[in-house]
Amino acid sequence: MKITQVEIFHVHLRPQSGQRPILVKISTDEGIYGLGEAGMAYGKGGSGAAATIKDFAELIIGEDPFNTEKIWERFLKDTFWGQGGGTIIFSAISAIDIALWDIKGKALGVPVYKLLGGKVQPKLRAYASQLQLGWGKVRKPKGAVEEYAEEARKAIADGYDAVKVDVLGFDREGRTLPKLEGPLSHKYIALGEERVRAIREAVGPDVDIIIENHADTDLVSAVQFAKAIEKYNIFFYEEINTPLNPKLLREAKDKIDIPLASGERIYARWGYLPYFENRSIDVIQPDLGSCGGFSEFKKIVDTAHAYEISVQAHVAGTGVAEAASLHAETAIPNFVIHEHHQKTLLPEYQELVKYDYQPKDGYYTVPELPGIGQDITDEVYKQSDYVVVK
Repeated sequence: MKITQVEIFHVHLRPQSGQRPILVKISTDEGIYGLGEAGMAYGKGGSGAAATIKDFAELIIGEDPFNTEKIWERFLKDTFWGQGGGTIIFSAISAIDIALWDIKGKALGVPVYKLLGGKVQPKLRAYASQLQLGWGKVRKPKGAVEEYAEEARKAIADGYDAVKVDVLGFDREGRTLPKLEGPLSHKYIALGEERVRAIREAVGPDVDIIIENHADTDLVSAVQFAKAIEKYNIFFYEEINTPLNPKLLREAKDKIDIPLASGERIYARWGYLPYFENRSIDVIQPDLGSCGGFSEFKKIVDTAHAYEISVQAHVAGTGVAEAASLHAETAIPNFVIHEHHQKTLLPEYQELVKYDYQPKDGYYTVPELPGIGQDITDEVYKQSDYVVVK
């Protein structure tokens, strides 16, 4: 089997929520194709990932798609910039790698998780993620304290027993808060605590609450806010400061009595290594679409297991990323919980894929179709900048 074609889709020709997924479809001479996704649908820089996928695609035409380790190493060592790493490089590698594993599963007639070690987790507990944007088919920033409680109630009514929310993202009118670095003003601490308290009162003592800061806080402000919310039994505290200096998170961990999580902007085993060595992260969150794909995810999480660190894949993409993450998490022993992002409820995301995988009563089961068990629709072709490499 040989790779004959790579199609790249930058899905941004639509005026909806501003999300711009990057998908890849790799075809072979045996008529089997695989799908992948780069984890850069938001923020800035996605066009760089799409362009890098094009450059890397030229290196794999004619290659056997089963040679994932060889291809991954070539991207790392033979592209010069591969060894510099970074979001764009590893997102491009990730998208291609996911698609290659999809091909392998389809060619062998088995779901990808069976190629990764089999089913360790018969079902995956999931949490409702990003309640500050609402829980449902409409994405809108929330301001009033009661809105946070109401969105949590919606998630619980859908069967979840865990939720995640950024309570410092927006002011009381739903506008983005200003700088949250350095000593944090009491009014912001009070606002965030009010929201956490309202959610806790709405969901009761047995629902787990995850607090995410999106690295908008720094060491000082993150520690300040942690002290205000520790009494609400927070499940874990996510991306509390920049991931660029691992020593800072170690210092924060010594001062905070909540498990810490990070990983959305940490890439490959080299990026995680200092966090493992100083044991500053309790839950790592590698994104299949940016950490290096299936090939690298498995290496990262196996190393984490040696340090007694739990794993929750970061998932904020289309149904392609969702399906891939379910396979990856199913096959590992140190899985803790699955992120079910608010985006997956949006019609603009659901229309891009054939299968709308959703949890039942707060739990997922992995797709049993060959490969990752997902396909794209014609909407992807209609809404994308499209490039093909043959």
